[in-house]
Amino acid sequence: MSDKRKYFIYIVAFFIAYCFFLSWSFLFQNVDDAYISYRYGKNMMDGKGLVYNQGEYVEGYTNFLWTVITSPFTKVKSVDVSIFSSVMGLIISIINIIMVALIIRRFNGKLSAYVKYLILLPPLFLALDDSIAFWAIGGMEFPMFTFFILGIIYNYFRINEDKKHLYYTALFLMLCTLTRPEGNMIFVITVTHMFLFRKNIKDFRKVILTLIGCYALFCLTYYGFKLFYYGQIIPNTFYAKGVTDLKMNIVLGAKYLALCLGTRLYIFIFIFFIPFRKALTDPRQSFLIIFSSIYIVYLIAVGGDWMIANRFFVPILPMLYVLSVLGFINAIVKIRDYYKSDTKALRFANILSVVLSVQLFVITLSFLEYKQLIIKDNNAHYEMRWSMFGKWLKLNSDPGTVIAVGPAGKIPYYSELYTIDMWGLNNSHIAQTDSKRLQAGHKKFDIDYVLSLNPDYIIGYAGFTDEEMAPRYEKFNAPEKEYECYDVVFRLRKEYKKEMKLP
Repeated sequence: MSDKRKYFIYIVAFFIAYCFFLSWSFLFQNVDDAYISYRYGKNMMDGKGLVYNQGEYVEGYTNFLWTVITSPFTKVKSVDVSIFSSVMGLIISIINIIMVALIIRRFNGKLSAYVKYLILLPPLFLALDDSIAFWAIGGMEFPMFTFFILGIIYNYFRINEDKKHLYYTALFLMLCTLTRPEGNMIFVITVTHMFLFRKNIKDFRKVILTLIGCYALFCLTYYGFKLFYYGQIIPNTFYAKGVTDLKMNIVLGAKYLALCLGTRLYIFIFIFFIPFRKALTDPRQSFLIIFSSIYIVYLIAVGGDWMIANRFFVPILPMLYVLSVLGFINAIVKIRDYYKSDTKALRFANILSVVLSVQLFVITLSFLEYKQLIIKDNNAHYEMRWSMFGKWLKLNSDPGTVIAVGPAGKIPYYSELYTIDMWGLNNSHIAQTDSKRLQAGHKKFDIDYVLSLNPDYIIGYAGFTDEEMAPRYEKFNAPEKEYECYDVVFRLRKEYKKEMKLP
């Protein structure tokens, strides 16, 4: 076994151990948002349709393919769906590390003396990054979405080698769009880049027509289904998150990006060592640069994310690490040329590689998901109590019970009750209201509307305070300690229950 392969196995083994540690720290569960998709999938498997509430056709998810793929696991009674999704996320994330190694090998070129850094550093950075590890077991679609993006890049780079890479590129583009709406943007980026570098593509006209034709047919089918089923092409989440509030989003997006970039700036700074004038004439480097730049602008434009956990940043991290290592290699070559010594350059590269790796592991562990969600916010215990309270509702409520929730994942999933999503992701009325505060993803709420529906339980503060709660509600919690909810719970007093009305 070669040294490179042996070290790569060490990298993967460390990543698996790291993911297990984070999963253990998060009490072997997925984040609450993942259970929104699971609820849609569970309802679909129960014959109620791909809906959040039976009879209400609202598209409150942005990960169609992941929702469908995980749906069968919601029917397994003996094992929680979180275990299946965590295992799938971990496996896909390991494949992503392998894919990044394969992509970076396409840049060997004249840097054969330093090839081990090209091959090993980006996979190593991915394995050490807290965000990559956490979202590998977080239960959401980001590992799969990242895999599809890497599949596009790998096959696009090889599009002249074999016709199959054209069809793989088309397939991964369609899978990207099925997984997240950003897939449409990625298609536009890819096609635009192809036009810019059409002289480098064999049989360009045939290639571009095939790609556009396949994608157009796919869009006609996919968006036709959405229009027929939900009555609209744009998902309800687009409105609920206030994507059109551009000024507000720029402030939030810039703040989000500053955290994402700042915790890795000591690595990303090497991107500026890339000779951009030359790189932008190279099909491969230019694609990564253009792709990353547009994606970053997009993240700012949509306002980033409410969760300080870098999840929207995860799909772009592999490209940024590849670009950083390309810049790193250029810096090492300049040192070699300055000292006219391979020995000094390699010694410097060894020391710097170790320093950067240790920094990445320590800083992302200390400032991102592990520190913020698990240690500081105690999210794991909050979310575990949401699960238990949802199970209590299932055991102690009649099927006609109506609940209104802030945390719209675990409590609705486990209770299986009719649910009013007070942040509007799964509620078209709230989604269409005006944004009321400066917080990504949680800008819209309407407590007067929620109270008008007279739900039996209101769980979690969603833009309101105790003073705004109607007198007919009393604070409540499950009487059994094992089912207690850490979040605030308001229960409709018994004398008002007859007035309850379903939307």
